[in-house]
Amino acid sequence: MNANLNPMAGGGIHRLSETTVRLAEKYLTGGFRARLKEFESGGQTPPFPANSDILFMQVENVRRLARESRLEIVPEERLAGAAPHLEALRHCIPGMNGVSSISHTTVDFGDAVRKGLSGLEREIAGRVKKESDPEKRRFLDALLDVIASMRIWIKRYVSEYRSRLKSETNPERVSVYRSILSNLERVPENPPETFAQAVQSFWSFFEFQRLCGNWSGLGRFDWILGGYLERDLEHGVITLDEARELVAHFWIKGTEWCYGLRDGSPFRPGSGDAQTYQNIILGGLTPEGKLVENAVTHLVLDVIGELHISDYPVTVRIGGRTSEKLLRRIAEVQLLGGGIVSVYNEDIVMEGLRRFGYPEKEVPAFTNDGCWEILIPGKTMFGYWPFDALAVFQKALFAEKTPENFEELYEAWLTRLKDTVQEFRRQVLTQFYRAEPDPVSGKVSFHRKSGAPDAVLSLLMPSCRRTARSYRNFGARYVVKAIHAGGLPDVANSLYAIRKFVYEEKRISLEELAGILRDDWMGHEKLRLELATRLFYYGNDDPGADAMMKRVFEDYARIAGRRKRVREVLTPVGISTFGREIQFAPNRFATAFGKHAHEYLASNLSPTPGTDRKPLSAVLNSYCKMDFTLTPNGCPLDIRLSAGIRKVPDAAGILCRMLRVFLEKGGFYLQVDTVDPEMLKAAKKDPDRFPNLVVRISGWSARFASLSEEWQDMIIRRTALETL
Repeated sequence: MNANLNPMAGGGIHRLSETTVRLAEKYLTGGFRARLKEFESGGQTPPFPANSDILFMQVENVRRLARESRLEIVPEERLAGAAPHLEALRHCIPGMNGVSSISHTTVDFGDAVRKGLSGLEREIAGRVKKESDPEKRRFLDALLDVIASMRIWIKRYVSEYRSRLKSETNPERVSVYRSILSNLERVPENPPETFAQAVQSFWSFFEFQRLCGNWSGLGRFDWILGGYLERDLEHGVITLDEARELVAHFWIKGTEWCYGLRDGSPFRPGSGDAQTYQNIILGGLTPEGKLVENAVTHLVLDVIGELHISDYPVTVRIGGRTSEKLLRRIAEVQLLGGGIVSVYNEDIVMEGLRRFGYPEKEVPAFTNDGCWEILIPGKTMFGYWPFDALAVFQKALFAEKTPENFEELYEAWLTRLKDTVQEFRRQVLTQFYRAEPDPVSGKVSFHRKSGAPDAVLSLLMPSCRRTARSYRNFGARYVVKAIHAGGLPDVANSLYAIRKFVYEEKRISLEELAGILRDDWMGHEKLRLELATRLFYYGNDDPGADAMMKRVFEDYARIAGRRKRVREVLTPVGISTFGREIQFAPNRFATAFGKHAHEYLASNLSPTPGTDRKPLSAVLNSYCKMDFTLTPNGCPLDIRLSAGIRKVPDAAGILCRMLRVFLEKGGFYLQVDTVDPEMLKAAKKDPDRFPNLVVRISGWSARFASLSEEWQDMIIRRTALETL
């Protein structure tokens, strides 16, 4: 690949064909941006009968999308199917006049691939025969209509490829067209027989839900596809190089919503063009206890290493049984930069799910929601409720009554934290239920609220097919609304500084300090610098600072996790910011540990930028002192290493050992990026020079050029550790 497209790679093994690499370059530099257009259905949206309901309209709309969406075929591509509608990229259903689509979930693509459309149809038809409830029968009929529509879409591609074969004279293109056509004549209608068919089937199901506007994560890619490749390799049906090309084309087509450079883009820069929730999970254990670590696992890492495509953020589930070979390959790819590959400590994740109450047989199947929050795929409707814990603390700090001692201050913060959790629970109840008082007794009963049905996504959710209810109408087995705190490291650092300077050393009264913080340190720069530099805060393996962080962490988890549900809605605990450092900043005052008002502070459970002054091992030690089984919905650590780390002898081996330490010490989720701050600054000034410079944001990676200036500034300000 052109060095400008992958400036951090620094050279590596090139296995992919020149044709595939050129195709990737074209996608990543916005070569197909012009095909992203509004969906047009005969020039206007056809009228629906006056008594039409949303399910009827949606099914009719899906049929129109299948019949009328443009067929986008690039001769070099080895997979068929495209989702070229701007509405989908804007998180709306094309053709439905601004109706929002669904993200933050992961359906069960493996189930769909194994059964094919014909198997799904048989299952649903059998369910219809047994169902007596007319509303449920109606919903199941809608799922059958979606299957019929997807068949129309596939048949249109079959017809187009047959037509092109009649006129194509280029032998290479003829071979590619015949291969694609052969696969489409088998899948996704039927279960695949080969790896190539399985990849095409997976792409077809994934792409059809995107065509209809939805943004599902993909789930356990190597578990779904590994068996097909193993059989093909064993019987000589395919070579490893041919399989790698297919995986690469899956990755390349996943960039179809890449809008390239800023100039001429139909979008305003924001949080990144790769944030479309299409995360992929690799590795880990199956429910039967088998370790998933196969040829597909390594092919995915090969493709990422060579093409540096960030549109599928990849998380590898690692644990005590993970091989050194896989750990080292993960480390090698992480050292290339971009943060595209992160890791779960699956042993800790699964223990947290067990303690929360998930059935043992379902725990090993876990994936994520499109970022990194934990869920059970194909069975979970997911959402989360974020809040700024630092803002909650600062309300306690600036309260009219000044606490007389440290414990009183700490209790004041916990009181406000409890109020915040109660507000979260009230909002969950309001979102999912309507209250109806009995006119005689006055006793209030609660009834589920009905959301807008989505037949497309529900088709790919086995639990929705089983309950005959839509994803938004309690069709999923688990309805989850997680609570997520941001800014906890900033709370811990503030409390630690106050305890030291105010209550132990009595350098200043709390009332005086609060006044100084309100004025953003005006006239007290010497004191600010002392508070910022004299103490070691969270992230430096300091016993006192980490003990404070542990106390804050455990009290938050205890208060937020005391009750695990609001009626039927599960409410697991998580910790995150997802870039909300930007959103939080305007409402934050200066902090007691020397930060100015409105600064971008800690991301997730990572040290506050500028406070982590010791090597990586110290950061890891501080983070791993927490009991992450208390936060079953997720708690990430973000690590940024200087790009110079790659020059360290056997840097991959060192990073590999660090991953083992992360496992042994009980970490939860680790995001590693290697960055060159000077390159980031240069890319901000001249984005055209660095079209594929990728950086990790939070639960996703993005091309730096696609970020708004405030997001770019936040990334540049994050600390890059110089030493391991």
